[in-house]
Amino acid sequence: MDRLDDMVAFVRVVEDGNFSAAARSLHLTPSGVSKLIGRLEDRLGVRLIQRTTRRLALTTEGRTFYERCRDILADIESLEEDVGAARSEPRGTLRVTLSHGFGLTQVVPLLPEFSGLYPKVQLVLIFQEHVVDLIAEGFDLAIRLGAIRDESLVVRRLGEHRRVVCAAPSYLAAQGVPQTPEDLARHDCLTFDAPESLNHWPFRWPDGRSDRIAVKGTFRSNTGEALYNLLLAGTGIANAADFLVKRDLLQGRLVPLLRDHAETQPTPIHAVYPHRRHLPAKTRVFVDFLADRFAGSPWTF
Repeated sequence: MDRLDDMVAFVRVVEDGNFSAAARSLHLTPSGVSKLIGRLEDRLGVRLIQRTTRRLALTTEGRTFYERCRDILADIESLEEDVGAARSEPRGTLRVTLSHGFGLTQVVPLLPEFSGLYPKVQLVLIFQEHVVDLIAEGFDLAIRLGAIRDESLVVRRLGEHRRVVCAAPSYLAAQGVPQTPEDLARHDCLTFDAPESLNHWPFRWPDGRSDRIAVKGTFRSNTGEALYNLLLAGTGIANAADFLVKRDLLQGRLVPLLRDHAETQPTPIHAVYPHRRHLPAKTRVFVDFLADRFAGSPWTF
C-alpha cells in the first residue's frame, strides 16, 4: 500500500503542478507529500522531479514513470468501476481540454445538467487553442474540431459545424456589401493569429470550382471568441463558426454574406481520448452526454 500511496502522491503533484495543491487534494500537509515523493525517489534510486523555488519539472525518468503510474492508477479505478458497476456511479476527476469558443458557448452551458446527472464526477476544463499531448499533460479527454490524425487516440464523432461569412449591419452600412469573394480584398477581415490556413477562406463558384481567398485586416486574435466580439462590434467581416453566430444571424445582429459562394463542407467535432483497455465510466458518460446533446448539430445555420 505504501507504493500505491507514493504513486498517487506523485501523479497528483505532477497534475496539480505543486506540492501545496497536491496536499490539498490528498488532505495531507505539503511536507507530508514531499516525504512521500522523497521515499519514492529513494526506493527507485532516481530523481523524478527537479525542484526549484518557482516551479517543478519532471526529469526524463520522471516523465516515463508518470505516464506508467497514470495508466496503472486508471486501470485500478476502471477495475473498481467494473467490479462495482451494478451499484456504483461514475466518479472521480475528469480533465478535459477544449477550445475557448466551442467550450464556452456549447459545453459550459450543459455542465449544470451533467452535474445533476453525475454529481460524483468533478470536471476540470482547460481552455486552449493548441493541440496537446493528452497523456503527457494529464488529460482524460479532448474535444477537437477538425480531422484527427493521431492514430494512437480513440475518436468519437460528436457532430459537425460550418463557417458563415458575415458582418454586422453597422459595418456593411459604412463599408458596403461585398458581392464576390474577390471583393474581400477591399474589406477589413477579422483573422486568426494562427494557423494561417484559417485566413484563407474557402468559396465555391457556380461552375463547381472551389478555391481559397486570402484575407487580411486590422485585427488578429488566437481565439474565435475574441473575433466574435469584434464582429458584433462592427469592426470587420469574419468567417465565423455557426455555433457562435447562429442566434445573431437569426435575430439580425449579423448578416450572412456571399451565400451563393458558400463552401458547404462541414468540419467534424470529435471527442478523443487515449487508448485504454477499460474506458473509465466518468469519461464514457461525459462523451455519451455530449453526443446526445449535439446530435444533429443543432447550431447549423
